Amino acid sequence: MKKRKYKNNNLLEGIVDHVNKRYCFIECEKLNKDVKVFNYDMKGAIHKDKVLFSLNDKVKNEGKVIKILERAKNIFVGKVQDNKDFAFFVPDQKKIYTDFFIKKNSQEKYKENLKVLAKVTNWNTRRKPEASIIKILGKSGENETEINSIMYEYQLNQNFPKDVIQEIDQINSKIDQSEIDIRKDIRKLKTFTIDPSDAKDFDDALSIDDNKDGFFNVGIHIADVSHFFDKNSSINKEAEKRATSVYLVDRTIPMLPEKLSNYLCSLRPNSDRLTFSVMFDINIEAEIKNIWIGKTIIHSEKRFTYEEAQKCIDEGEGKFSKGLKILNSIAKKIRKKRFKNGSFNFKTKEVKFILDENKKPINIYEKIRQDSHKMIEEYMLLANKIVAEKVQKIKNKKNPFIYRIHEEPKTDKLEELKNYIAQFGYKINTEEKILSKSLNDLMRKIKDKPEENSIEKFAIRSMSKAKYSINREKHFGLSFNNYTHFTSPIRRYPDVMVHRLLNNYLNNKFSEENSYYQILCKHSTNMEILATKAERESIKFKQVEYMSNFIDKDFDGIISGINEWGIFVELIKTQCEGLIKLSSIKNDFFDFDNMNMQIIGKKSKIKFTMGQQVKVRVIETNIEKRTIDLELL
Repeated sequence: MKKRKYKNNNLLEGIVDHVNKRYCFIECEKLNKDVKVFNYDMKGAIHKDKVLFSLNDKVKNEGKVIKILERAKNIFVGKVQDNKDFAFFVPDQKKIYTDFFIKKNSQEKYKENLKVLAKVTNWNTRRKPEASIIKILGKSGENETEINSIMYEYQLNQNFPKDVIQEIDQINSKIDQSEIDIRKDIRKLKTFTIDPSDAKDFDDALSIDDNKDGFFNVGIHIADVSHFFDKNSSINKEAEKRATSVYLVDRTIPMLPEKLSNYLCSLRPNSDRLTFSVMFDINIEAEIKNIWIGKTIIHSEKRFTYEEAQKCIDEGEGKFSKGLKILNSIAKKIRKKRFKNGSFNFKTKEVKFILDENKKPINIYEKIRQDSHKMIEEYMLLANKIVAEKVQKIKNKKNPFIYRIHEEPKTDKLEELKNYIAQFGYKINTEEKILSKSLNDLMRKIKDKPEENSIEKFAIRSMSKAKYSINREKHFGLSFNNYTHFTSPIRRYPDVMVHRLLNNYLNNKFSEENSYYQILCKHSTNMEILATKAERESIKFKQVEYMSNFIDKDFDGIISGINEWGIFVELIKTQCEGLIKLSSIKNDFFDFDNMNMQIIGKKSKIKFTMGQQVKVRVIETNIEKRTIDLELL
């Protein structure tokens, strides 16, 4: 093999994305592009390692790892392959393409089918890296084993450090009169919460009061989490580190300890609670005036589930029905205006499970978004927008703030979307000022069509990811020039930071401490991504576990993805996604058309395209790999 030349005098840093066994990409912020590195030039780097690399002198966008600067992790979840005098540890993580050598004596034996936790003891060997087993997690496939594996994989910890618990225990649950005196006392207002039936941490409450001039005084009240601990506390340091609560299928890994998240901060009914409120007068046409933002004390009279609130809206019975019906009518006007101004109307499916006493899934269903869900969503979006607009008016350019931004989609992604929808006969206009309207028109056209789900998924994948930033930019998806996260401080650390900054600015205390907030914005964005991955992994585990009950059963499905080696199908009845391997389709060979996202039979010329309805049979499930194998009928 001819030796390649590299520019060692122009070294760069980047993060490894090990996409397959043969090569990785190195993500480099300085270059603003990815660099391809073949396996033999990776110098033992693995997925997410920070590396020093150089660019190929002759081949564009190709490079070579010079040095590993920082290992992403040293502890892995996986299984042991045992031999007489040695063993190998094989990580579960899909993008880790190496196994680890385990030293042992001939008397030591590792049982088959056990999940373990292994720690790397030596990376720098001529052979494979060396590791030792530090914990047995349990039998592969069992609920506690698999969920704990996910938690270890994503470094999620249900338990809190002792110093955090000690600080929590010292917090006085009684509200002092001196604290009430410096707040707006709105305990007499008709106030209530609306949350999922299994929720314990109630971040937000609503209130409504009649005005005589055709306006209603509406209050959006958010738990005043930052009141209970300051920036220098152990509680705060742990909340910074976690940055978000994580919602796995069978449990929550909270950002804050239970005494805070479920009790002191939670806006429980029939209890006085400290809140940060956005209040305004609004009429039935959603015209707003007299906005006020400040610290309050409330007393929630009622805790609604979404289903109970919806019943109240539909049937018009009960003490709160009039207020709920008015709030819902106004929310519909706010929503209509938002879409008219360019907000996207994407619908994302949310899968829910019914678990038995052993946490095995006995049913899967799609969460239905009713008016009660949409109503709460609109008032939370409105509060976030109002707060961001208020801060923009009272701070100067040097004062930091936390924005929730959503950049415009990249041109190449929009071109891919245009090409994809063209095969179904649809078009979009990608000009900046009318893109949002064009996308919403597309969503209306595909409603209830077989291709609706696949086009919507492709459109969402074409969008940029929302993130936190100290730089004010437009939120493209919502079409808001100013937007933040203010409404969920029990479960999101950026909201805690927003509360602190907002309170300071309302009281003329201005700061220029940008670097701290910049670091925390990036960290919070990364932790949000990690939490989403862990949540999806737990959902996939339960879907595979559920579908293991249906081996050799037939289902109708919709083609949800296509690549060069298979067809992904989402089963209509269970919302689970499985794979038909192209090699399993008999009597023909298939070519993959990447441009049109379809496969075509060489002999039969049969086409399989995204959104197409097919009939399939479940032939195998694999809980470890989180896969469902299907065959075409």
